[in-house]
Amino acid sequence: MHNNITAFCLISATLVLTSLPLSAAQNNQTALQQYCNSPELAYEYKVEVAPAYRVQTNHGAFMQLEQGTRYSASVEFLQQPMLQAGLSRECVEYLLTKADTIDQAVARVYFSFDSAELTDASRYVLAQLIGQLQQHSHLSVEGHTDNIGSDAYNFALGLRRAERVADYVQQQALVHVTTEVLSSGARQPLNDNATAQQRAQNRRVEIK
Repeated sequence: MHNNITAFCLISATLVLTSLPLSAAQNNQTALQQYCNSPELAYEYKVEVAPAYRVQTNHGAFMQLEQGTRYSASVEFLQQPMLQAGLSRECVEYLLTKADTIDQAVARVYFSFDSAELTDASRYVLAQLIGQLQQHSHLSVEGHTDNIGSDAYNFALGLRRAERVADYVQQQALVHVTTEVLSSGARQPLNDNATAQQRAQNRRVEIK
């Protein structure tokens, strides 16, 4: 990771309706995963949902009766604690899996000023994405820039960033992946580019 990252913590949370034996963990599914990187902190937040069981005590001749259920935690339910903690505003790198991703990036990586080179944090995010890809996946890869420079220069820079990400994914993936490479230059910022921090947030590639 970058030398300026001063802390790293790995957080793993498991949501269950009742206590389960350790062997049940094999059936857990990752419902939400987000990787965040800022100059002060880097961490991975991962939520797993285990099979749910309905427990009834003192049920007839049985002291305890367990039954499987079809309960499925919604993405909104899983995201709410993260949103309340301000993760979406504080994170610089993120990965969101198994969510409603219509018109929403499933991965976002950031770049240094006037650069199309991947950072260590960006490679980590892409590695997590690559691990989720299925055979014959198709990805839309769109590059963005801050507002410094001409429209023509920023369009070309955004394109180089998108091409760099697309090439990396295709080289590293173990399955067949096709990509559509796009550039919006500085025309689709996440904010108004008023500060250096905001400009850094706009220097990105989004993968859908």
